[in-house]
Amino acid sequence: MMPHALSVLVWGARAVYSGLKLLPVQRKVVLMTRDLNRMEADFALLRESLRARHPDHRIAVLEHKKFASGYVVAALREMYHLATCRAILVDGYIVPVSVLRHRRGLPVGQLWHAMGGFKNFAYLTEGTADGPDPKVAEVMRMHDNYTFLCSSGRVPSEVFSRAFRAAPETIRPYGMARVDYLLDGERMDAARERVVRRHPRLAEGRIVLYAPTSRRLGGIPYGQLAEAFREQADGQDTLVLLRHPHDRSRVPGGEQTVDGGGIGVLDWLAAADAVITDYSSIVYEAALRDIPTIFFAYDLEEFRSGRGIPLDYEAEAPGPIVVTAEDAVRHAVTPRELDYRSWRRRHLDSVVAEDGSLPAELPGCADRIVGALQLER
Repeated sequence: MMPHALSVLVWGARAVYSGLKLLPVQRKVVLMTRDLNRMEADFALLRESLRARHPDHRIAVLEHKKFASGYVVAALREMYHLATCRAILVDGYIVPVSVLRHRRGLPVGQLWHAMGGFKNFAYLTEGTADGPDPKVAEVMRMHDNYTFLCSSGRVPSEVFSRAFRAAPETIRPYGMARVDYLLDGERMDAARERVVRRHPRLAEGRIVLYAPTSRRLGGIPYGQLAEAFREQADGQDTLVLLRHPHDRSRVPGGEQTVDGGGIGVLDWLAAADAVITDYSSIVYEAALRDIPTIFFAYDLEEFRSGRGIPLDYEAEAPGPIVVTAEDAVRHAVTPRELDYRSWRRRHLDSVVAEDGSLPAELPGCADRIVGALQLER
């Protein structure tokens, strides 16, 4: 849609929203996402914290489907909730949250669905094949209206500041609610049991999780990795192929291969012995589980010159970088321990101990985020 047409739509939406803002404000918090499955654990912990700290507040969870069939009705519902709530939390770019003019003082927190950035996103992709048109981004006020953005460490904060064009002081060291999920031994044990019940063969042998980021043109070498795994891994070991939510590729089957669909990435990390990825932010979650991570960067230069990488990849990847499926599997099936402490001191310093060790107690990230909403006012 052309920028002028979008401007007309934005003007109309703001006019409707101005009327809705005349309605009484309710004791209500809105959680908005574009993928409920991806945010299931985070939203569950946020709901727990909200109910414990503010039992008098209603929680409205909205899954935003931009410009989908029937969106006009959905848009009115979204605007109604935004106009009558006391606080908003989002996990990505949600059009009505950014383009509308909210009541003065309304807290709007950005949780961002990734704990850090090993690939460009938001404004860092502006003007590229993977990113927004600059004129459209301006009209749609992309990533506007946030009163605070959550970060888990110094390096992600620097990347977020550039990606969202956000003032450094608006980026707060609250972490993500999923941090507590990943560090909670009881929750992780229960998650592993759920995984094994669904895939009984995982009760024996090593579990290697392949979680690549999406590519606009596809071409992810699932087959190459599966073949290398069959040749090198023990017969009891299993390769789990977990596609990015935007990836519609078919994955190969086989006795030692499992399609990871239907189980969330956080629960897979409760079971995995090693992770193979590329430019995905799963490295942050894996580091909180002390899971060795291998970086299968077979298209590094192409990816770097295309979508782009916001940091020094070779310096910041906390594990071996390989370019062949055979080397990726060799590292993954060899038991090893990697010391993540120095990496966590820079990337996850808001949620771990001062020396980078995993914290002795849960950091309570959901409570930090809920506290920032200042619902006591």
